[in-house]
Amino acid sequence: MQQAVLAVVFLGILVMFHEIGHFVAGRILGVFIHEFSIGFGPAILSWVRGETRYSLRIIPLGGYVRFAGEEGSGKEEDNKVPRERLLYSQSPGRRAFIVFSGPLMNLIVASVAFFLVFSFIGIARPTTVVGEVVPGYPAEKSGVQPGDRVLKVEDVTVVEWQDMVKVVQRRAGIPTRLSLQRGSQTVEVTVVPVEMGGQGVIGVKASLTVVRLGLVEGLVAGVKETVLVSVAWARGIFAMISGKVAPEVTGPVGISQLLGEAARMGLSQLFYLVGALSANLGLINLLPVPALDGSRLLFAGLEAIRGKPIDPEKESFVHFVGFFLLMILFVVITYKDILRLIR
Repeated sequence: MQQAVLAVVFLGILVMFHEIGHFVAGRILGVFIHEFSIGFGPAILSWVRGETRYSLRIIPLGGYVRFAGEEGSGKEEDNKVPRERLLYSQSPGRRAFIVFSGPLMNLIVASVAFFLVFSFIGIARPTTVVGEVVPGYPAEKSGVQPGDRVLKVEDVTVVEWQDMVKVVQRRAGIPTRLSLQRGSQTVEVTVVPVEMGGQGVIGVKASLTVVRLGLVEGLVAGVKETVLVSVAWARGIFAMISGKVAPEVTGPVGISQLLGEAARMGLSQLFYLVGALSANLGLINLLPVPALDGSRLLFAGLEAIRGKPIDPEKESFVHFVGFFLLMILFVVITYKDILRLIR
């Protein structure tokens, strides 16, 4: 139950920021907005402020900003809206700006979430001190102890834990010298890495320390991490399309499980996952699938190329069909997530 509540809260927040992106862009360009809604279905809360109705609806699995003229002409509620404030009266470039602002906001939220992890919560980084010696492995048999600081492996000075790992991985079955600092003494031991998965392993784990970056450094790192997550997501999509990996999609039920597990591991893991989910939400919306922002960008691009408007009612019908199919896909994914949890 706690996982479900956690998922609803965080997914609701990510959806809200996505719709805020559309909302702010529309406001900047002066487009009339009938409604700003988080969720679908019957309204739980609803109020009017200025010219816009704000709603919180019972199904927290999405949201929308309802612009005047979004579905074409002939809507009675649009009759009193000046033509220059209707969405279909905007140029393709202005409409593209409004559409793209939603995914862009998600990418910004992802960068902020990663920034909070890097600069405020902190990230766990391995030191050069042995934190755990795995029983039965070469390190234990050679006398390596928790608390030993690794100074050298063979003739390589160990500045970071990974320096030792790189050497050990190449020396499966080969006697390897370790120079260790134990208290005030320097101790030398010889280990013979065992082969696991084609790499040498000696059975030690590093102790971890929490590192916090400066504000500017953390902000830059947050943006870079958003780019890395986005690139990894794009590669995964191409790999699924090309058949190199089996398609695997997680819905709200699966996401609730991931968020619950991340929350148990600490704030760093939770906020990192929220950042990754926000980036994924923005990128998914950029796919050229009817009802998603990517499809609306595609229509705006086609209109710019053709040099004449596409019938808003026909475009709206395409998005309606796409939305219906996405809801069917959502039900199927949710069903599979539940089966996965039961098993």
